Amino acid sequence: MCPSEAINRLIIPPDKAREIVAQADRIYLRDCPCRARERACPPEAWEVCLLFEGASADDLRDARPITTEGALRVLKTTAERRLINQLFYKETTHELTELCSCCTCCCFPLRRVKREANYGEELRSGYVAVTDPELCVACGECEESCFFEARFIEDGTLHLVDERCFGCGRCVESCPEGAISLDLQAGRGVPIPSGV
Repeated sequence: MCPSEAINRLIIPPDKAREIVAQADRIYLRDCPCRARERACPPEAWEVCLLFEGASADDLRDARPITTEGALRVLKTTAERRLINQLFYKETTHELTELCSCCTCCCFPLRRVKREANYGEELRSGYVAVTDPELCVACGECEESCFFEARFIEDGTLHLVDERCFGCGRCVESCPEGAISLDLQAGRGVPIPSGV
């Protein structure tokens, strides 16, 4: 792959994923290659990768066209499963190529990053999860849900390891008190490409 075709990725929250899909002209759906290889998820959960016109011909070969409504239904299901949205785009043109809804049991890139603990070297996001201390009861639900191990409870207080938080939204969905929100922070990560 030549430098002009280099692909970057961002972790984005579910509402941003829905916004991107709603604006796309053409969307395609295919099985997740990681799930098909690892087989830790049932086959009915494999077809979750959404591709855009900027995707490579090789990737589009195994994909089928899907309507915007159909793609939004896919995202609704993946959000309910608390999957992690990874947005892939071309480095030079910022043309979007793919939106993956990644599970933590099959996704090879996410599991490798966690195993090697090099989060900041590979993962980017403009978002961080912010907790309202007035609402937080330190129940530990967000700690349990955080794949990146960015949250932990110590002495009855929630702590955040900022450099490990990528604003994926799993903790927001898991918090029974509604104490967590996602904050888009200027200068954090890189901007989310605006077009598809």
